[in-house]
Amino acid sequence: MHQESEPWFCYMLRCSDGSLYIGITNDVSKRIEKHNQGIGPDFTKRRRPVDLIWSQESVNQHAARQRENELKGWSRKKKLELVARSRTQDRRGECSEQLLRVNPSQEPLAPAQGKGE
Repeated sequence: MHQESEPWFCYMLRCSDGSLYIGITNDVSKRIEKHNQGIGPDFTKRRRPVDLIWSQESVNQHAARQRENELKGWSRKKKLELVARSRTQDRRGECSEQLLRVNPSQEPLAPAQGKGE
């Protein structure tokens, strides 16, 4: 019997100082809650509260990690363009690219980081 792997998400947060944070999880709403409780990386612990601004579903943890690493290499401007594009598409009910399944338990609020931007 073949067991499908659970979906993972690459997500982006906007921290209280406006910086962006990028991470991965298999439960976005619980992960955001942990960030806001100060559980997790020092980067977000020192910049609470954080808001989810974007997430993308991946088929597994490896794919989510690849997307995370890709986004962490992007400029802040490019990250914010991704967020803006996903919001525009979401409002229209469209979904181009393979991304844009915002975790249904949370609505995106604003943009995020991985390298202290």
